[in-house]
Amino acid sequence: MEKLSQQKIKDFKKLQLKKHRNAAQLLYLEGETLIKDLLAEFPQLVLTLVLTEDKLPEFEQYNKELLIAPFADLEKLTQLKTPKKVNAIVKYPKIKPWKAGQKALLLDQIQDPGNLGTIIRTADWFGIQHIFCAPGTTDYLSPKVIHASMASAFRVQLHYQELAPMIKKYADQTFGTYMDGTDFEQIDPNQMQFLVLGHEGHGISDNLTALLKHRIGIPQKGRAESLNVAVAAGILLQHLSK
Repeated sequence: MEKLSQQKIKDFKKLQLKKHRNAAQLLYLEGETLIKDLLAEFPQLVLTLVLTEDKLPEFEQYNKELLIAPFADLEKLTQLKTPKKVNAIVKYPKIKPWKAGQKALLLDQIQDPGNLGTIIRTADWFGIQHIFCAPGTTDYLSPKVIHASMASAFRVQLHYQELAPMIKKYADQTFGTYMDGTDFEQIDPNQMQFLVLGHEGHGISDNLTALLKHRIGIPQKGRAESLNVAVAAGILLQHLSK
């Protein structure tokens, strides 16, 4: 156990930027619930705990490097409105390969970190273990995404790659989501292996639309002009997972 040094603060603060995170393969994550979940499920990934002194007795049992920090120093590191008393330096998760036959989500340039985090968490709830993300999709390891997804970002496997080859190969089992698509409840979930969700503003890109044989949608009952992509994902993932 030691006090958090000013050099460590500088080093950890760098992890807020993607280029430094990628170079170090490390994350600075905040919040007691998230950190406890990671310690329980992925203890090998948690390297260092950064705590206020009053939290020390609770976390000494984990046999991790402990850095004690006053609230003022945690304020320098936080990306939240209010610093958390329990934080950690965590290694990047190792991505497991997708296996033929597994159901998966395909995301075409989802931009909002909150949306991506909610989609990851919802996929985890419904047992969807793989998400394929087109280039341009927001980084799932950004702190904002992880704070929305919690430990689900470590349970669900995210793959960043072009989506067109997969859609071409599995055209019969792939369903794109559109405002004017066929009511999803008319589709046998056993026919669905891949579900494509598009950008919050312009939906699925034209080049992928040209490859999709199947268009599904959620019937509108009221007058709202659109449905949030993460909300739509929750409705459709429940059907996909049947």
